[in-house]
Amino acid sequence: MSQKRNWKLTAKDLAFFNNLWNQIVAIFNYTNHQQGYRRTERYRNGLRAFCKHLAIKYRAQNFKNLQDKHLISFIEESIAAGIDISTLKTDLSAIRKLHKLIPKTRYQLSVGNDQLGVEKRAKKQIDRAWNKKEYNAAINLALLMNRNDVVWSLKLAGNCGVRLEECTALTRTQLKEALVQGFLSLRNTKNGILRDISLNSEAKMIISNILKDTSYEKIFVSPGHNHMQAKKSIQNWIINNRSKFTEQNDPVQGQLDSNNDYIVQSKLTYHGLRHSFARER
Repeated sequence: MSQKRNWKLTAKDLAFFNNLWNQIVAIFNYTNHQQGYRRTERYRNGLRAFCKHLAIKYRAQNFKNLQDKHLISFIEESIAAGIDISTLKTDLSAIRKLHKLIPKTRYQLSVGNDQLGVEKRAKKQIDRAWNKKEYNAAINLALLMNRNDVVWSLKLAGNCGVRLEECTALTRTQLKEALVQGFLSLRNTKNGILRDISLNSEAKMIISNILKDTSYEKIFVSPGHNHMQAKKSIQNWIINNRSKFTEQNDPVQGQLDSNNDYIVQSKLTYHGLRHSFARER
C-alpha cells in the first residue's frame, strides 16, 4: 500500500481492519478467476487502504452497509494524503466491484468519478494488430536471417490465430492430422481448454511446407533445447528486430475513433498477430 495512506491503527482499529481485510482476501481470491492476477493485486491494494479507512473512521464490520458517504470520505482523505487521480479512479473501480460481489447489500452506490473530483481520462484505444506490410516485412527479414522457426510461427499465428506457447508445442503428428481432418487441434492451450482451428487452403499450404522443411517430431524444439527456450527465442527475435519492420505512427497524429479517442499503436508482439487474425476472419 502507498506510504501516503499509511494511516495509523489503534489496537481496536486493527481488529476491525483484520476482519474487513479477511473478507477482501476471500472475495478477491487469486484463484477464483474474477479477473487477472495483476488486476486482482491492484484492486486488493486499493481495498486495503479502504479497509483501514473504514476501520478507523466507521469501525465497520462488513461491507453490506456500504454507502456513498464511505466512498466520499475515503476519497477526500486520500486526496488530502496526496493520492493522484489515476489511482483514485482505480480505487473506485475496486470498491464498486466489491459492492457488486457482496450479496444482499442494503444501499446502491451512486457516487461517480465526477462527484469526487476524479476526472474522466481520455481513453487510448490500443491497436495491437500487425498490418500486412509489417507481417510480410517480418517474414522476409526472418528468411534472410535463416530463422525458419520465426517464419513458421508468424505464419501460423497470422493464418491460424495460435498463441506462441500453442505454436511452439506443435508436433509433426498434430500437423499431419490437421491436414487429414481439416482442422488443427491445439493442446498446450490457455487454462488447458482444448480448441480446434479450421484450416483454409492457405493454412493447409503453410502446414504442408513446414512438414517438408523439417523432420523433427517437435517442430520448434531442436535437439538439446526445450519448449520454453524455443518460445523465448522467437519472442526475443521479435523484440530485437521489430524496429526494422514496424510502421511508425506519431501517437498525436493517430486516428480518432467514434468516441474521439486517439488510437495509439503499441509495440508489436507475437500476440498482436492474433488480433490481426481475428480482424480478418
